[in-house]
Amino acid sequence: MQITNYCIRHRTTIMILIVLITVAGLMSYVTLPRESAPDIKIPLILVMTTYEGASPSDVESLITRPLERKLKSLADVKEMQSNSAEGISMIDLEFEPDYDIDSALQKVRDKVDQAKSDLPEDLENDPTVGELSASDLFPVMYVMISGDVGLVRLKKIAEDIQEEIEGVRGVLAAEIQGGLEREIRVEFSQDRISAYHLTLGEIIQTVTRNNVNIPGGSLEIGESRYNIKAPAEFDTPDEIDHLVVATREGRPIYLRDVAAIRDTFKDRNSFSRLDGRESVGIRITKRSGENLLAIAGQIKRILDDWRQRLPRQVRITVTSDSSKDIGMMVSDLENNIWTGLILVLAVIFVSLGFRNAVMVALAIPFSMLITFFVVQIFGMTLNMIVLFSLILALGMLVDNAIVIVENIYRHHVREGRPVVEASMTGTSEVAWPVISSTLTTVVAFVPLIFWPGAMGEFMGYLPKTVIIALLASLLVGLVINPTLCAMFLRPSKRDRLKTPEELDAPGFIIRAYCVLLEMGLRYRLLSVLFFLAVLVAGIDAFINSGLGVEMFPDTEPNRIVVSIEAPEGTNVYQTNEFTARAEQIVAKYGNIQHVTTTVGGGSGGVNTARITVDMVDRDLRRASGTDGRIYFVNSNDTMSAMRRELTGAIV
Repeated sequence: MQITNYCIRHRTTIMILIVLITVAGLMSYVTLPRESAPDIKIPLILVMTTYEGASPSDVESLITRPLERKLKSLADVKEMQSNSAEGISMIDLEFEPDYDIDSALQKVRDKVDQAKSDLPEDLENDPTVGELSASDLFPVMYVMISGDVGLVRLKKIAEDIQEEIEGVRGVLAAEIQGGLEREIRVEFSQDRISAYHLTLGEIIQTVTRNNVNIPGGSLEIGESRYNIKAPAEFDTPDEIDHLVVATREGRPIYLRDVAAIRDTFKDRNSFSRLDGRESVGIRITKRSGENLLAIAGQIKRILDDWRQRLPRQVRITVTSDSSKDIGMMVSDLENNIWTGLILVLAVIFVSLGFRNAVMVALAIPFSMLITFFVVQIFGMTLNMIVLFSLILALGMLVDNAIVIVENIYRHHVREGRPVVEASMTGTSEVAWPVISSTLTTVVAFVPLIFWPGAMGEFMGYLPKTVIIALLASLLVGLVINPTLCAMFLRPSKRDRLKTPEELDAPGFIIRAYCVLLEMGLRYRLLSVLFFLAVLVAGIDAFINSGLGVEMFPDTEPNRIVVSIEAPEGTNVYQTNEFTARAEQIVAKYGNIQHVTTTVGGGSGGVNTARITVDMVDRDLRRASGTDGRIYFVNSNDTMSAMRRELTGAIV
């Protein structure tokens, strides 16, 4: 094999390559973004339009219908769904799975621009067009701020924290839910407006014109230059009271003459609670492809700093922390990789001896390091599919190395060739069988890469990772293993003491295999029929077992989500009442760490709510308690009991 012979002759170059692989692989492993699941691009585009104060029927006729008339002419749209709620219109466009999402975004924006002339003139904000990704659907965490300082103060604290969190690299959005926001409300009296012969437009213009900071240019004094402005924004209701709306018969008409000024709060569109206690929440989502663990670490450092600065009665609690689950998952899978490495090394040690076992086992870390480097180049993340794929490929990574190292060892020890010559000859003899064996495994995974649709993109990480790992093991087997053998391979002490006849004598396992092989070849037809019968019996056993087929195994969840959707037109206060009833039912169950409730807010509308139940760690759960709650150790049982009781119980 020319490439192997070249590498053996230039061993110094290969040693430098080994160092580069080690450094690059470790850097890639450290910097690879960690996620629970692959962040795939869903071919779904959302067109959202807000129209404050409009009823669902008005939103449908004035916003949704005009947009639908333009959007329905788009090609490659698989399905279009619209939802018109109070003050908000949402249109979901699902494109064909293989359609380019960037092209779809541009075409949807063009159609929305064409429809703007048909929308109401008093629409404050243009429709927003954006793609929907898995990162938007699942938040990184909730930051819940609670305490006995009032909802106004809590929301102000949340806004300050929100500003810092949004500055963290990789954070897509930090959305505040719940709390109260101060509002100075001007309530007009129509009778007084008519009595003073005024119009509503005059009053609104007066308030708007006076509630603004006026720039005054600049002023140079000596060697200094100062910017001048006239601050005129309202700070207190008294300032609005004294505004002059008009003059009638030489007498000024003040705003207080025709309107009542109230210092109050904005109408609520969301509620947030932690363990049944009203609070202010921050829902944090990350950008696609960013390192979730790094983002969560920075956010937690920010929160730790805020805990030192806030009063004792204010508490900051992190719930629904995805980074905790991902950290545990990554740790478990890494432990599985190390365990597999040790077991593989033990098996090789028993079969080949310590020195050969080390030569073979080196194929695993080098193949892994190359895989991490290539995975990062391809823009993939370190998620459960990638890590599972590495475990799947772990046992196959040493196949090439076992064949090559064992053949080199045979040429060196049993045939007495110099170690360099043995490395070249031994690798050349088995190079093409090794290449063919690896490629036959690789091509078995290639069709999975072309699995269509969003599920194909999700599961595509598995064949890609396995193929990269197997090709990396082939490179290691043909380049690194022969070079290291030429440098460090030595006969074991046991083999040095044996005679040539003893070296050629097969062991017990080989003798037993030869007996079975001889029987199989002697009774070929019977052997084929036997294994065919085993195959048919296995298929029949599966069909009659009733096990069925499922995409993913039914695992025990650490988190339970209760989604509530009230009828269209339900206001946020009524939705909050429904949600409070559901919280009472959820509170009946034990082994719960936190219950995070959000009502309204976001793109769901004021008629939707979400209760997220974080379960206690599996090892800390108990089967019973003295507080009158219902305890289940298995969270699936808790979820089933909640579902039965919640269904139809809160309306």
